[in-house]
Amino acid sequence: MDWLPVAQAALRAQGLAAWWIYDFRGNNPVAARFLGLPDAHFSRRVVLMVPAEGTPTLLAHAIERGAAERGPWPVRTYADRLTLRAALADMNPGGPVALEYAPEADLPYVSHVDAGTIELLRAVGVDVRSSAELLQAFATWTPAQVAAHERAAEAVMGVCHGAFDEIRRRLAAGETVREHEVQRWIAARFAERGLVTGHDAIVGFGANAGDPHYGPRAGDDRALADGEVVLIDLWAKEDRPDAPFADVTWMGVRGEPSAEVARAWTAVRDGRDLAVRLIAERYEAGDPPAGWEVDRAVRDHLAAAGYGAAFVHRTGHSLGWGPIHGEAAHLDDFETRDVRRLTPGFGVTVEPGVYLPAFGVRSELDLLLEVAGPRVTTGVQQELERL
Repeated sequence: MDWLPVAQAALRAQGLAAWWIYDFRGNNPVAARFLGLPDAHFSRRVVLMVPAEGTPTLLAHAIERGAAERGPWPVRTYADRLTLRAALADMNPGGPVALEYAPEADLPYVSHVDAGTIELLRAVGVDVRSSAELLQAFATWTPAQVAAHERAAEAVMGVCHGAFDEIRRRLAAGETVREHEVQRWIAARFAERGLVTGHDAIVGFGANAGDPHYGPRAGDDRALADGEVVLIDLWAKEDRPDAPFADVTWMGVRGEPSAEVARAWTAVRDGRDLAVRLIAERYEAGDPPAGWEVDRAVRDHLAAAGYGAAFVHRTGHSLGWGPIHGEAAHLDDFETRDVRRLTPGFGVTVEPGVYLPAFGVRSELDLLLEVAGPRVTTGVQQELERL
C-alpha cells in the first residue's frame, strides 16, 4: 500500500473527495495496479473506494467476498443491481470523485470506465471527475529512472550522430545509401549497447520523410539523391522494465537545402524552441502549463508560418518505460486535448513537424521536468546536417 499516501496527498491537493477505482473483468487496466489482489479473479463489478482521508473500502459482489477478503482492504458486498445502486449511493463522499474517465473521451489514455457506469454513478448523486491528473502522480520518475534515461539519451545521441557519419562515409566512397540499410545499421548499434527499442527507427529520405511514421522495407525503400532531406527518428532504453526511453529526431540534407526546405526547417526548429521556452517561463512563474497549451502555442506558430495543415500530429508525448508513449501529460491540443499539467518528475518529447508531398521535417528533443524547470537531456539541433 505504498501508493496510498501518494494518492491521498494528490486527492487533497486537487480538491477531490475520493478516487473510485472501478473494474469489470479487466476493462480498466489501472485497477490491476492498485487493487492489491494479483491472484484474485473477479467476474462481477468491483470498486476500490479510496477517500482523501482514512482507510479505503473494497466493494465486491457477495459471491466473491472470499477473494476480496484476501486483500488489504475492508470489504463491503452487494448482491443484485438494487443493492449495488444503494451501496454506491451510501458510499458517496459528498464531494468530487475521480474515476478513469475523460469528458467526451477526449483523453483516451485514461478513459476506461464505460458510459453506462458513469450514468449510474451520476444518477445516485456522485460528482464524477477525471482521474487524469491524479494518475500523473504515479508517473513520476525515481532518481534511478532519471539516471537510466540520461544514459539512454547519451547512447541514442551517439547512435544518431554515428548514423549521419555512416551516411557521409558511404557517400564519400561513392556508394548508394538506402533507407533500410541505415535503419539496420542503427538497430545493430543499439543491439551492441544492449538497448531495446520495441520498434525499428524511422529513416526517411526525400518524399518519404513526409510520412510521419514511415517505415522502410528492403527492396521497397529509397536511395538518397542529391538535394533530398534525411529524417532519422530513433529511440531506445535500457533492457529493464522500469527504464524510461530516450527519443530523438534529427534532420540532414544531401548537399545544400532548397529554399523551401530551409524555410520549413527554420519554422519547425523555432517552434520546438518556443515550446521549451514556454514551459521554462511558466515554471519560473510557478504555473506549469497544461499539455494542450504548449501544443497550441507551437501549432499557432506553424500556422502563422503557413504550415498549419502540414502539422498533423501532437507536439510531443510523455516518455514511458513500457511503451515509449508514457502515461503522463502529452503536448496535445490536436489529437486530444490534454488538460494535465506538465508537473515536475517525468520526461516529455518536443517534436513539431511539417510534412509536405516533396519532403518532411521534424525536430525532436527530450525534456526532463524538474522542480527548477525543464532540462534538455538530448542534443538540440540548430542546423541541418550536411551530407
